[in-house]
Amino acid sequence: MNRKTHLFFFMTLVLILQACNLPASAEPVEATPPSADTPTAQHQTIPVLAPMSKPYPDVTSVDTAPEKRAPYGDSYDINRLERPFTQDMVYIPDIDIASFSLSEDGEFYFVSIGLVGKNPNNLPDVQYAVELDTNLDSFGDFLIVATPPFSEEWTAENIKIFTDTNRDTAGNSASRSDAPFSGNGYDTLIHDIVENVGDDIDLAWVRINADPQSTIQFAFKKSFAGNSFLYAVMADVGLKDIARLDYVDHFTEKDAGSSVRSNPNYPLKALYAVDNTCYQAFGFEPSGYEPKICPEIVQPFINNPSQPTPGVDYCTSIGSPNPGNCPWGWSDAPFCVCTPG
Repeated sequence: MNRKTHLFFFMTLVLILQACNLPASAEPVEATPPSADTPTAQHQTIPVLAPMSKPYPDVTSVDTAPEKRAPYGDSYDINRLERPFTQDMVYIPDIDIASFSLSEDGEFYFVSIGLVGKNPNNLPDVQYAVELDTNLDSFGDFLIVATPPFSEEWTAENIKIFTDTNRDTAGNSASRSDAPFSGNGYDTLIHDIVENVGDDIDLAWVRINADPQSTIQFAFKKSFAGNSFLYAVMADVGLKDIARLDYVDHFTEKDAGSSVRSNPNYPLKALYAVDNTCYQAFGFEPSGYEPKICPEIVQPFINNPSQPTPGVDYCTSIGSPNPGNCPWGWSDAPFCVCTPG
């Protein structure tokens, strides 16, 4: 190879090396779009229409809200909370539970919650929940939690399910407050399709304004809950701390405050902006002595049928052990009084 040929190859090599060290282009490089054939998870089992069922009533505070108080219904020691107020006792109708019920079809259980307010999307950080006690010991086993935004169509992306792995969701005893208690409540997330937790993307759903009796409605598979269980519902825009459920076990009543003006702990303090219900039984006949169980609803005795109290169409009774004993010491006498079951 002669001298000219050597020089040609040398110059060519220099140009190649210089090209490799040129600054990168300022023009963005367009990313390759994902293939249209990329597989994605698709829902297979979607709830349709929830059968109607008779709702169970809960205490509401709408009538006494201008007076910055709940009428009754906040019985702290037994975990019955009626606190749809801020710490300044400003009323929050979208967490004031008016009723709840359960129905079923072949695939799903449906839990419907009626609220005084009609738009859960008014509260961007609210949590609505269904609690399930599947072994019937009044310690919650699963908590199904829904968060905004809500749609009138069934959605599954804003549902999470938690479980309690060490049986402390009711403190040491389900029948009373055990405060101060330091358990960890619902400690394990078992279902969240956004975070790819769980193996069934069709397990649980939520929607709003499905029918006149429900403001928010849950659906969850019957295979998940089983054939018999206790259930309750909750609306929470205050603490929203599922690791401290039941709240009554983590705060003394003095620290928690009260929504009932006659209570010496009034007004609300550490525990506020939350409403829950008693337990209802499904699939078995309760004895009436289960902790947290709902009192029996009985027909009222109307002393003066010509002057019934507006909005009062039922009374409650604890049952045969305490005939005529209204919960929370309340009755609407003389027009409506509680009678034995």
